[in-house]
Amino acid sequence: MSNKIKQFRISFKNIVVIAGLLLVTVLPLIPQHASAVFTNAFLRLDRMKASTATSGTVCAKPATVETEADVQVAFPTGFTVNGTASNWTVTTTNLPTGGTAWLGIGTATAVSSQTVTFPSTDLTVGTLYCFNFSGTTTLTTSTAGANKTGTITTRTGAAATIDQSNYATAVIADDQITVNATVPATFSMSIGTCGSNTDDLSTLSTGSIVSSSAACRITLTTNAQNGWIIWANDSQQGLYSTTKAYTIPGSSTMDDNCTGVDDDITAGVEGFGVDSNIITDAAGGGAITIDADFDCGAGFVGDYAAAFTEIATANGPTSGDIIELVHEAAISGLTEAAADYSDIVTVTGAGNF
Repeated sequence: MSNKIKQFRISFKNIVVIAGLLLVTVLPLIPQHASAVFTNAFLRLDRMKASTATSGTVCAKPATVETEADVQVAFPTGFTVNGTASNWTVTTTNLPTGGTAWLGIGTATAVSSQTVTFPSTDLTVGTLYCFNFSGTTTLTTSTAGANKTGTITTRTGAAATIDQSNYATAVIADDQITVNATVPATFSMSIGTCGSNTDDLSTLSTGSIVSSSAACRITLTTNAQNGWIIWANDSQQGLYSTTKAYTIPGSSTMDDNCTGVDDDITAGVEGFGVDSNIITDAAGGGAITIDADFDCGAGFVGDYAAAFTEIATANGPTSGDIIELVHEAAISGLTEAAADYSDIVTVTGAGNF
């Protein structure tokens, strides 16, 4: 009996040895899955301020050839993670430079403690995949501090890890910089073209109407939201000769509507007035309007008055509007002869802020 037991023990030992040898031989032939580290991976928070709701972006470059079924993002300890998976929605727009939309990404399928699971499809090794997570108060940062760590993990359909990397972020007291600036109100105006602000009508005759040979032009630039306004008045309401104490009238015979019977100017009939024209309505700003009393055209003139009278306006800012004032005069055979007829026209303007 003892010999049989001994023989059995020897046989069993042989079986164990043989089985061990078989395992050593067969195990290398059985497919094994070993996780690796992503080539690179990061998590960007859209807000790093302490105790602040935030969305963010996850990026990772696979290192292992395997068929991905999901990606898990474990957020740092202390962050508040919304436990409702359907609240964790995703987008794939405005990704970081070099990033490609994460294949198969969608609304989260599960949330467990600090870990959120999102669906994925098969990824290509060497491509940087990214997605944005968002939703209604899905994630809230912790108190301020450095080295807030978590993990990004891709898994197979059998929940086996494919690639996994640790990441670290920080939470700071305030992540926003306030930038202040002031744009001052601007308004500039100049009178030019007519030479030393003098409009010389030269010699008048009964046979013609004399107009400005080089009309004075008013140039305006302003950032006033409502544009600008130009006014003018004159000292004599006509052309006045001091030596003769005589006026070639303007307002005394004009009815201020630019087209009335009394506003036409005719050779051989005393008259003086102004026609205002748009030279440049600068692009990108307000539109210029010449007041009806001064937008006259051929054969008609408007008249200045002793009080300031509106000549033109614009309804928005400008970088160089230009209007001109064309003066016209006519005399009759009874007009007193003198070489000192003149009128002083005062022009003023304002930005309409």
